[in-house]
Amino acid sequence: MKLLPPPGPKRWLVVSWLIKNVGSGLYLPTSTLYFTRVAGFGVHEVALGLTVAGLVTFAGSLPLGVLADRFGPRRLYTMLLTTQFIVLAGLALVRSFPFFFCAITVFLLAEQGSTAARGALVATVGEGSERVQFRVYLRIVASIAVTIGAGLAALAIQADTTAAYTVLLLVTATTYLAAAAPLRGLPLETPAGSTTPRSRPTRVFRDGRYVVITFICGVLSLHAQVLSFAVPLWVTGHTTAPPVLVSVLVVVNTVLVIFLQARASKGAEDNPTAARLCRCAGLALLAACCVVAPTGSLPQWHAVALLLIFAVLLTAGELWTSGGSFGLSFTLAPDGAHGQYQGFFALGRGLATAVAPGLLTVLCLGSGYGWLILGLCFAGAGALAPLVVTGTRSAGRQDTRS
Repeated sequence: MKLLPPPGPKRWLVVSWLIKNVGSGLYLPTSTLYFTRVAGFGVHEVALGLTVAGLVTFAGSLPLGVLADRFGPRRLYTMLLTTQFIVLAGLALVRSFPFFFCAITVFLLAEQGSTAARGALVATVGEGSERVQFRVYLRIVASIAVTIGAGLAALAIQADTTAAYTVLLLVTATTYLAAAAPLRGLPLETPAGSTTPRSRPTRVFRDGRYVVITFICGVLSLHAQVLSFAVPLWVTGHTTAPPVLVSVLVVVNTVLVIFLQARASKGAEDNPTAARLCRCAGLALLAACCVVAPTGSLPQWHAVALLLIFAVLLTAGELWTSGGSFGLSFTLAPDGAHGQYQGFFALGRGLATAVAPGLLTVLCLGSGYGWLILGLCFAGAGALAPLVVTGTRSAGRQDTRS
């Protein structure tokens, strides 16, 4: 695929995605540090706030996905990006835990809805296997943008001052508003909506295979929270590695995704292949957890070396998780219901995001044995994917035609 799609809706979606993910690169390695070092909240307060807020909001992706099918994903996505801009800008002033909780709840709800709306937009601008290929391409674009953002975030982490973290948060907020502008180049209505009968809002709940695959991919998606939540706190509070290594690990992760995501996702439009990718992801994430576990008791450069190996293994798990998830989430969803199905699929990642702060605080920030338990959970979830897809293949094909 070319560096940029030809002029039209795909290009506008790519530009929007690029801008938003520069903001993600700024936010991922610094948000936890901002909340603890600037806003003054304890690690357990932040973990509690993010966990409860996530549990409150993760179910919002399905009804918001239904709204995307009904009113068009472009309208909904624009509104949610604007909401996130307002909330992030407001967080720069928050020093009270109740206000922090309310703001982060709204932010996470908008993020959940955005995931569903983006999935529906991808279904709008592509057809069949093209959707999976375009989603892989967007993943590569996102990684380039996150690399840029993480590189800039390293400056704030190295400065480690209130002013640096606050300016970074405000800049991050503006990226959400800027990402909404290119969406004007996308169609207001989904083409599928004009030719395909509108599906029932509860149809996805009767699709057992999709429900189980959503859960499996949700467990595997915990890798994202390991990188954004656990790694900054583990590196800065439990190892002798320099703090700037946090941004280095994010950059290593995203650079590898840029060059390897397309290769790692090859054949993901085929359901059995996509399921095998999920199995490989679980094994790679298990290996990553085994490598990082002892770094808390090692000398500095030994810890740095193992953490870099950990980043490579974690990225391998991420690459295969993304490829398998993209393939299964699109190919198992019927036309005319992509907003609903993508919204439901986001529940898996949303639930993982909700429980991650509390879960990872207990497992990863306690002792090295917790990392090993987490790794076994990854491997177990990945091993289930081929069994679910192969064991219910015939029934699944019948369900998607109903």
